[in-house]
Amino acid sequence: MPITGVDHVMLAVPDLDAARAAFTACFDRPSRPGSRHPGWGTTNAVLRFADSYLELITVVDRAEAAGRPASRRMTGVSDAGGGWVSAVLAAEDLPATCAALADRGVPVSPPLDGVSVRPDGRRRRWRVGAHGEEFRTGRLPSLIEYLDPWPEADPDPAELRRGGVHGVAGVDIAVTDLPAAAAEYAVLLGGPPALGDRSATWTLPDGRVLRLLAPAGSATPAGSVGPAGVGDPVAAHLDRLGPGLCAVALAVDSPAAVAAAVAGRGVAVRAGVDGEPVVDPAGCAPIRLVAAGPAPSRGPVVTAGATR
Repeated sequence: MPITGVDHVMLAVPDLDAARAAFTACFDRPSRPGSRHPGWGTTNAVLRFADSYLELITVVDRAEAAGRPASRRMTGVSDAGGGWVSAVLAAEDLPATCAALADRGVPVSPPLDGVSVRPDGRRRRWRVGAHGEEFRTGRLPSLIEYLDPWPEADPDPAELRRGGVHGVAGVDIAVTDLPAAAAEYAVLLGGPPALGDRSATWTLPDGRVLRLLAPAGSATPAGSVGPAGVGDPVAAHLDRLGPGLCAVALAVDSPAAVAAAVAGRGVAVRAGVDGEPVVDPAGCAPIRLVAAGPAPSRGPVVTAGATR
């Protein structure tokens, strides 16, 4: 099936302006003012990279958002203080992809058309699939196909790699039942994963890594994590927001150098479970800084929007 990789990642926030300011301060790069999504009750801002983007999204019309399972998830995450909502996978021929998934035993919501409306009135049409209960519950990411190009010209490529940040390198998805989730994702992604003790990992056609992670321990009735999972970020995410995207990896020229620059701007940096630097500008969405691999290993480099 033509799922080509990770198009972007979504972060739901209760205060869009505050989140934009936090990310600008962290990475020293501006975000683009947002678009309104009629029928979904949301608006966004976009932090663009060379080959991907981070979407900050918030609910501005609760009544409108109540009519979409995807928007209800964004409302719930925002009400919990914000956090990662989902990875959004790029798909070619989305209707055929959704039909093929259903034929293979993974029914997903059929494609639904939408539009982003800029403050200046420019519009961009897209369609999304897997946006129903599978998205609301965090069981599966959504799929997207763009019907229009990016509304404005791309900035200088050097600007899109400002500060040594290339773009999204991978996504970590918290799950409660790893064997069941891995079986479903194997159908979604068209092949089996590499299995670890509590992980299942795929390298997608665009070179990005999608990793399912199970918690190290079980939650107690009171909601705390038992001894085997003390300090486990996956268990903490499941306890706060349930299954779904729990961390994003950004590819950078030098994790140590970017971490030092971020710390110099007053943003806290901590060590992740794999030893990599982790930053969290919004205080609700960890970002791992990983070394960018050679260009061939990450697929063709295109400016964000050139193929969207």
